[in-house]
Amino acid sequence: MDLSELYLLSTYLKKWSFGENRISLNYSVTLNESYQRDSIDMRLASPVNMVNELLNHIFHGAKEIKSDTDPDNTEGGNGQPLNIMLVNEPEVKRKLSVFLSKILREFNQNKRSRGRFKMINTRSLDFYYNDFEFEPLTDDIKFYVYLNRGVNKLTGDLWSNAVDDFKQALLYKEGDVLANKYLAQALRKLGRHEESLEYLKAYAEADNSAESLEALASSYVHLGDFKLAKEVYKKIEANFPDSLLALFGKAQLSYKEGKGYKQLLDKIYKIDPDWLQEKIKSEWDYKLPAYKDREEHMWNAAVASRYLGFEKPFDLTRKAFNEELPSYFNSEKGTIRFVKDELEAWVDMMNRYKMDTVDYHTYEDRLTAAEIAVTKIKKKRTAKKKDENNAEE
Repeated sequence: MDLSELYLLSTYLKKWSFGENRISLNYSVTLNESYQRDSIDMRLASPVNMVNELLNHIFHGAKEIKSDTDPDNTEGGNGQPLNIMLVNEPEVKRKLSVFLSKILREFNQNKRSRGRFKMINTRSLDFYYNDFEFEPLTDDIKFYVYLNRGVNKLTGDLWSNAVDDFKQALLYKEGDVLANKYLAQALRKLGRHEESLEYLKAYAEADNSAESLEALASSYVHLGDFKLAKEVYKKIEANFPDSLLALFGKAQLSYKEGKGYKQLLDKIYKIDPDWLQEKIKSEWDYKLPAYKDREEHMWNAAVASRYLGFEKPFDLTRKAFNEELPSYFNSEKGTIRFVKDELEAWVDMMNRYKMDTVDYHTYEDRLTAAEIAVTKIKKKRTAKKKDENNAEE
């Protein structure tokens, strides 16, 4: 029976409960050219017991990986166990013991402290952080180390740092589906859509799924290349007729072009309202091309908050910074601006598809004539642009 080497790449303290005396750990491993991320919820005990519980959980998951990658080499039949070896097991156990001891110490200190609970500072452990541990690894494993570091940073919203790790990973394994997928995702989060195209194309070509094609089409939409976006959406419809992604993407594209997008979203809502709500919440882009770099036709937070009926501008800007509604933040000027048409679309979407427990409204009677005039100028230009688009078609 072939020996399979299991590499534990990292672990991370995800959450904890002082009341229940429990912690949750995320961890990632690679085995047989497979990469897996999983988690475990554990009751606090001695570090030795927690290390054993964690490793047992990891080995159980590794058996499933090996069964999937090598179906003929499984438990049962002849009664032989799967032959899996945790690489550098003594050192792994030592590092885990130190890591969990620190968590346990901070947990108990904070639990006993009065007043507000403090954060636990000991959060993550990279098993190949040191050069003397990383350099002896084969290129295949170095690839997974960089891939995993990038995913960890992507999860923590450290987009720029994640880009560096994914690019390092691709040096070891050019064309890898996951590395291209995640690198493109990080670049898109940074607004670098043009740069992401190279990796999105590689991802779509290798994966050929509705999800990979939709990601490519979405970047074309962001770049204003609606023609190429439409071609990709047609491909999704032809190859994946049961997928809702093409319908959602076409709705996004229609919104950008100022056409009837609600009919398309209504179709999705009838089929799977939960899916649509989550998709709108996480991916819908309310920004309209006509307003790009047109700050003079936008409102400040005070005007926008009055229009939406918020008591204070802070209530509006808090939602904006949490990316719950459309806004434009200029980091150099330290200003945040809002577009009337986009806010109206947001209100309509929130109410139409029951995105929140409350209904939102607009209050044009709370605006001054000058504040309305700004948007009227823009509306005329937007209408003219719509007429030009319709004439072209």
